[in-house]
Amino acid sequence: MDIRKENQYNQAMGKYKMLSTAAGVGSIITTKWSGFIMPLSTDNWKFLEVVTNKIKETSSQPLDIKKLQDSCGVELIEDHRFVEFLSAKKGFTQLRCFAAIPHIQLNSFNQIQRKGNPLYESLKAKLGTELGEDMFYIPAINFPQWFISANSEIKPLNEWRKEWQTKRCNDGKLNYFVPPRDPNKKTYRKFKAEALSDDTEYGYLKPVPLILICPNGHISDIPWYKFYCASLKHEKLDDENGFELFGYDCEDCSCGGKHTIKWLNSRNQAESWGTLKCSKCGLTVSLAGIINIKPYCRGERPWVNRDNSYERCMSSGKKTMMQVAMVTSNSIYYASGFSSLFIPKEFIPKKAGQLSDEARVALGKVVEKYNTKVANKPDLTKEKFWDKNYDDCDDFIEDAKIDWNLYNLTPFDYKNIKGVFLGLIQEDEDNDPVATYRLTEYEVFTDAQNPSRKEFGLEFNEIDMPTSLKPFFKSIKQVNTLSLTSTQIGFGRVNMPSSKLVNGKIVPPGDELKPIFDGTPNDIYVLPANQTFGEGLFFAFDMEAIDQWVNAHNLNKRYECQLDPGSMGEFLYNEMDLYGRAKFYLLHTFSHVLMKELEFSCGYPTASLSERLYYSDKMCGVLIYTADGAEGSMGGLVWQGQSRLIKGIIESAMKRAVNCSSDPLCWENEEGMNWASCFSCTMVSETSCEYMNLGLDRRALVDDEYGFFRSLAGIDHI
Repeated sequence: MDIRKENQYNQAMGKYKMLSTAAGVGSIITTKWSGFIMPLSTDNWKFLEVVTNKIKETSSQPLDIKKLQDSCGVELIEDHRFVEFLSAKKGFTQLRCFAAIPHIQLNSFNQIQRKGNPLYESLKAKLGTELGEDMFYIPAINFPQWFISANSEIKPLNEWRKEWQTKRCNDGKLNYFVPPRDPNKKTYRKFKAEALSDDTEYGYLKPVPLILICPNGHISDIPWYKFYCASLKHEKLDDENGFELFGYDCEDCSCGGKHTIKWLNSRNQAESWGTLKCSKCGLTVSLAGIINIKPYCRGERPWVNRDNSYERCMSSGKKTMMQVAMVTSNSIYYASGFSSLFIPKEFIPKKAGQLSDEARVALGKVVEKYNTKVANKPDLTKEKFWDKNYDDCDDFIEDAKIDWNLYNLTPFDYKNIKGVFLGLIQEDEDNDPVATYRLTEYEVFTDAQNPSRKEFGLEFNEIDMPTSLKPFFKSIKQVNTLSLTSTQIGFGRVNMPSSKLVNGKIVPPGDELKPIFDGTPNDIYVLPANQTFGEGLFFAFDMEAIDQWVNAHNLNKRYECQLDPGSMGEFLYNEMDLYGRAKFYLLHTFSHVLMKELEFSCGYPTASLSERLYYSDKMCGVLIYTADGAEGSMGGLVWQGQSRLIKGIIESAMKRAVNCSSDPLCWENEEGMNWASCFSCTMVSETSCEYMNLGLDRRALVDDEYGFFRSLAGIDHI
């Protein structure tokens, strides 16, 4: 058996996991050798660098996705609407496109398989040169950096590396130290030596199980040596006001030199993490209560991977306190991302006064330029400014291309920009950017003038709705083809990032998130993304029928509840207050029970189905879709949308919702955000639900007094 080499670090991982809630920049991923790695920021991703440089070379020209893709060998994703949204709402003013994460193939020796790799073959044909492996992997570092040896000694990785060289393990070659090997643990000898005098196989070092995390996104190793020394002095590490652990002044061992500490496990793991003991002086420190320590954060960002990766960390004007977490804890990483349903530009309805995201960027530039001019010329009116700078539509669009790199403006956009700037048109206030973005999708699906559309990336048709469903729905669509683009722009720790309601406006997560890149959004030309193709069913509810239903039974009052500040469902409840609590319970629960019902008929398990809710004061609908891969799906979901089938599916779902194996406890539950709901009846996989399985109640559907669909369930007593 051969000694594993440096590329043992390579971790086989599906590309669709890299922009998920569990993995990504700054996360901690378990490897095959039971250690942990942390992916580095996107500034270190070679294939993104290649695309960025190509874009910069042609920045003065309109972006040609196909030409750019051919020249750099990286699969690119074109979604103008999504780019415009991130540019206008998230400050990605230079963003031009998205790059799909390449397929990374590994051979039997856990080495990158370049032969046959699409990226490799494409670039080799164009450049005629061999490509480095860095084009084919996501770079990562070891984290945590402290490791425990077979004899229980605990040291940081750099000290173990020095010991490997000092002892001349495998001739001191660091290639054979990876993944971190224990210099003191010889397991067996190889059968075939590779010109090494020491051809022994060494066991692995064991990473420590505890780390420190910060609510502002920072993460650090526990400084174990400082912790040991501070504990010997009986310092109050769990002080409510915090403790300066990282700057603690350690003392040498009484036996001379530094302490040599070992991690000794407790015989009863339930009682304690064990003890730390110096093998020279014999002094011990119990790890009982280590979970309660509160060291000040030093603003460490190891995923940045550079010397100046530290930053000042403050909360409410005070030093932020960190908390201890297990390496495998869910609280270590919460991804914050966005997804976009691809809508061809020609499908998007045009409205007077409604600015596209790119048009809004242009308006902002015009306002900025005007404010600069009027500062020196107070008598300069907007009308005079506009007439002087922009003669006509063609001139304005041309200037936008040259001055602001905006290539997709149309004469319609020009008219709206001019109207809003001069005050001739009043633009609707955007109180909820995400809902506004989805409203475009909803309007496309519900456009009465175009009930069926077909274009690359999106194809749908309206079905002839059965008479029994017309009191509940405005339309039902078979979505034969859809495309979803998903990207991640940041992440948080400790608490799940959530939007906030401020003065009636919904504000997405912001400052508490750490970006997946090193600089600012304005520096980013391309973002990594995943694109999946699939199929779905779209249901547009009759909003007038819902309003009548809510008012007839005073249901918004019924769904009032008390939530603790900072609880998981706090923002969702505030959003319900804004748009209607009963409407959300109806929409969300319908989505879940239908997904569960479709599992029996469409051929997909519930975990392969997802929901996309259209919920605001202007829309009420749900898209149930599957998008498991880039090859699309098999048509089983769309098939169920036929007129002759959909009625029976919805009726069966409602009848099934009447009973639950956990009744009567489930049916009678009225506490918290979920009422009559559990995993036996309405809850689905977390990957399928957009709202963490919150805001569910079967009774909103089929209660014999007020259930919206009670007639379909056969329990209508009216």
